Amino acid sequence: MNFFENIKKNLQNFLRENTKITTGITILLIALAVFAFASGIFQKKKKQDIFIFPKQIPFSAVEDFFPPKEDSLTEDYYFSREQNATWSKDEFDRWFSVPSKENVESLGKSNEKIANEILGAAP
Repeated sequence: MNFFENIKKNLQNFLRENTKITTGITILLIALAVFAFASGIFQKKKKQDIFIFPKQIPFSAVEDFFPPKEDSLTEDYYFSREQNATWSKDEFDRWFSVPSKENVESLGKSNEKIANEILGAAP
């Protein structure tokens, strides 16, 4: 406690004896506070940067589009074909195959196995 009391007494004595320095320091601190306040008031407000999308450039292909070189594509497959809501009899016969009973049963077993793995720990 004596240490802080000694510092306090020494500071009070310095301020009483050196009034010119004390007055100068006080005026300087007040001037700095006024300057900081005035610069804050008269400072121009910065505008927030607004993000502007760059101009959109329309797509222009350098080369024409070409179909991939695949052996699996047949000639009657068109990239821009119109799909019908229902198949014709010829399309049905060509593309649809009825699954065998064994395939349906094996699919059912594998689905049950997956469901049991998921629900196995459930209460």
